[in-house]
Amino acid sequence: MKAATGVLALVFMISRCTHGYAVESDGNELVLVAVLYRDGDKTPTSSFPKDPYFDLAYWPMGFGQVTEQGKLRQYRLGQWLRERYSGFLPDVYNVSDIYVRSTDTDRALISAQANLAGLYPPIKNEKADDVQLPQYIPIHTLPTNEDQVLYMERPCPKFYRLYDEVKDTDFFKNINKDFAEFYDEVSKVTGWQIDDVDYFYSLQSVLNVYANVAPEYLPSWYQDLDKDKVQYLAGLSYARYTFTDDLKRLGDGPFFDHLLNHFDKIMDKDQPSQKFLMMSAHSATISSVLNGLRLFDYKQPEFASVIIWELRKGSDGGYYINMFYRRNAEVEMEQLKLSQCSSDCKYQTFRSIVEPLAVELGAWDLECQEQE
Repeated sequence: MKAATGVLALVFMISRCTHGYAVESDGNELVLVAVLYRDGDKTPTSSFPKDPYFDLAYWPMGFGQVTEQGKLRQYRLGQWLRERYSGFLPDVYNVSDIYVRSTDTDRALISAQANLAGLYPPIKNEKADDVQLPQYIPIHTLPTNEDQVLYMERPCPKFYRLYDEVKDTDFFKNINKDFAEFYDEVSKVTGWQIDDVDYFYSLQSVLNVYANVAPEYLPSWYQDLDKDKVQYLAGLSYARYTFTDDLKRLGDGPFFDHLLNHFDKIMDKDQPSQKFLMMSAHSATISSVLNGLRLFDYKQPEFASVIIWELRKGSDGGYYINMFYRRNAEVEMEQLKLSQCSSDCKYQTFRSIVEPLAVELGAWDLECQEQE
C-alpha cells in the first residue's frame, strides 16, 4: 500500500485567488460556471451512545434539518455568487440560464432554496406594485437510492467488495493498531467500541454540528479531546471511499460524467445547455470529488463550502478551465490546480485527466455487477 500511503502527502497545489471576477478578461470569455456546495448548518443526523442531547426533545425540528443559521449561510453564499457572476448570470431567472440539481434530502433541498433566494433576489410583480415576489427556481432531484451523481450511495456490489478490501489492507490495519490507545480513550467517553476510523467520521460530524449550532451541547471532554487526531482519522474515513483508482471511478464516475457532459454541451452549438450548473449536496460529496481529483486535504468540508469550475473561451478559440474552493465566508477563495495542469488548464487536458474517472450511469451499473 505504498501508493495508497502516498496519498497522505498532498499532491496538489493551492494558491490564493485574489483577482476579481470579469465576464471577459484578457480576451477570455466566461462561458460556463458549475458549482457544487455542501448543505448549510443542520441538526445532527447521528451521534454517539452516551450523547444525552441526541434526542428529539432537543431538536424539535427533527434530525438532519437545516437550521436558521444554515439557511442564512446558504443565502449569503447565494449573494456572494450573485456578486461574483452579476455580469454573467442575469438577475431574472430564465430556464435557459441555470440548471439546479440537489440530492433528495431535506437539508440539501432547503439549502438550494436558500442559496437561490440569495442568487435571485425578489422582483417587482408587474400586476401588483406593492408586491415583490420571490423568484421561483426549479430544483431537480432523484431518490437517494438512484442518485449516484450527487448522493453517491446507489447500490454497487463491486464497490462494496473493493471498499472492504481497502479496509483490510495493512495500511488501515496499522492505522487501527497505531491509534488503538486513542480509540480506547474515545470509546470510554462516547460509549462506542471503536475499532476503525469510520467512527471518527461520525464523531467529527456531530461535534462540528454542536460547535456550530449548539455549543452548549458539546460534551465536557470536548476541550481535552485531541482534535488533530480526530480530524486526521475522520479525513482517512472520508478519503477511503475513493482511496484507489477503482474506487474513485465507481464512487465519482457518474458525477464526472455529468460534469463533462455539461461542459461538452455548452461548447456544442447544436446542443444548447444552461451556462450555470448548480449542485446541492453533502460533505461526503465534496470530499469524494476532491479526492477523486487528488485535491482533498483530509479536512471535513465545512457547511456551505463550495467547489467552482469556470470554463472560459480564449481569444485563440480554445477553452480553458479554472477550479476554485471556498471553504467558508471568512477565508479567501483558493484556486485549485491539478498536479498535471496549472491555472487556465486547457479543457482537453482537463478532460484527459478526468475522463478515466468518468463513467455513464448505464455502464456504471454494469461495472458494479460482480462476475460469477
